Amino acid sequence: MVIVMDSKTVTVTYQQKDFVLSTQVMDGNSECIMFIHGLGCAKESFDTLWDFKDLFKGCSLLTFDLPGFGNSSRPEDFSYTMEDHAGVCKALLNRFKPQKVHIVGHSMGGAVGLLLAEKIEKGIASFINVEGNLISEDCGPLSRKPLKVSFEEFNNKVFNKLKSAVRMSKDQGSTLWLTWCEKADIFAYYYTSRSLVEWSESGKLLTIFKKLKANKAYIYGAYNSEMKIFDRLNRIRQIPISHSGHFCMINNPKEFYTTLTEVLKIG
Repeated sequence: MVIVMDSKTVTVTYQQKDFVLSTQVMDGNSECIMFIHGLGCAKESFDTLWDFKDLFKGCSLLTFDLPGFGNSSRPEDFSYTMEDHAGVCKALLNRFKPQKVHIVGHSMGGAVGLLLAEKIEKGIASFINVEGNLISEDCGPLSRKPLKVSFEEFNNKVFNKLKSAVRMSKDQGSTLWLTWCEKADIFAYYYTSRSLVEWSESGKLLTIFKKLKANKAYIYGAYNSEMKIFDRLNRIRQIPISHSGHFCMINNPKEFYTTLTEVLKIG
């Protein structure tokens, strides 16, 4: 089998609207691993994946920019809610028609991925939550600030202050986040984050994760071992990635992707 990695734009239709999504795809077989990025991020948050692509034994690999982020389209008439982001993800999957789907959701991508999993429950083989939003405590200042101010204030003052605070961090992932966030549409960021907080505070995301019948695990950076979520995951498998924080796929990519193949039972 010849495996081809390709950067391309893909047009999908959701709710009678067209969305042009920027994707990075490696065609393999009918088993697809979809990676969903976090708030303010882009598909580049999974760029280290391509250094370890040979671990995935011919699976199709898919990274992409959600609407309003990275290089994807940013329509002003889109809701930017978690459920509508999930709807666009489903439309994208429909273009590739995989028989089996593994979802890997990082941070906000975990919330979007859970709602996507609900939409295609029978086709989900695995769900890997990479420090994805599940409860209220998972929401920090980067997602909570938009809930407290008008869009005008967020656009004129607050967003730049948030980015300035992130610049103080020495974490490699946070530094890259600033680069990705420069591509994000402020309108999309504002309304996406508001929906993310609302879903996280509702308790519904954790319920969905617990009830999901697919193979599942919670992966996290070992530096974040004190998070509140660990008291509520019950028997769900929890796997630390050593020497890493929130962006464990960047801080320690070899361990992260090796662990991922083991959890997904690939190979």
